Amino acid sequence: MDTKKLIQEKLLYCEYQPLTNLQDATFAFEALMRSNPRINPLTIIQDARNQGILYELDTLCINNAIEEFPTSYIEKYFLFVNVFPSTIIHQNFMKFIQNLVSSYPHIKKRVVFEINEDKKEESLLNLPLFFERLMYLKSVGVRIALDDIPIRRSSFERMEKFVPHFVKLDHTHSKDLALSIEKQQLISLVLDYTDENVELVLEGIETEADLIIAKDLGVPLFQGYYISKPFRIIEETIVHS
Repeated sequence: MDTKKLIQEKLLYCEYQPLTNLQDATFAFEALMRSNPRINPLTIIQDARNQGILYELDTLCINNAIEEFPTSYIEKYFLFVNVFPSTIIHQNFMKFIQNLVSSYPHIKKRVVFEINEDKKEESLLNLPLFFERLMYLKSVGVRIALDDIPIRRSSFERMEKFVPHFVKLDHTHSKDLALSIEKQQLISLVLDYTDENVELVLEGIETEADLIIAKDLGVPLFQGYYISKPFRIIEETIVHS
């Protein structure tokens, strides 16, 4: 596998997974990287990191996510787009964002940059430059989400520092939620740290029972295969993979 070839020959595209609210209405979509031929995205990311082209891959995926998302959708739904901390602190990132906002002015306050909680890059979140870049993104109308946050003191401190618009808990917190009092208590703890300005998204919803319990707990936003698998949008026509 050669990630450079995937980039150069434009073999990367996006599928989109809906996020829903308490009323089961679609609230947003998350853009997910896909390739032709189909390759595990984590394999592509690791290869890009090994080749020193993770920034090029990441910015291409950001651009693809916005370019392939219909304008009529962005007027109704938020668009969540993954981004690595190393991309945010890259020397060319400011220019990239300026060009992005100039090319797609309609995305202002509608696109959410979902900060990838990659363990290899966790230390970058503590850099003053990273914080400065987050403030810049907010100033140009990009919303911020913290992805896959672990439920621990450092996460709550980070929420207080960054003041994201959204925080996301991964599937480990939602799997068998209906059967786990401990998981329910942990989610309630996170909800105590959120308000109308910071909304919680619970990912990995795979059963009706887990969705019902999550709603009862007061979780405002949901994502997972029970709600919908990711799909491709071509000329505003849904194409299920």
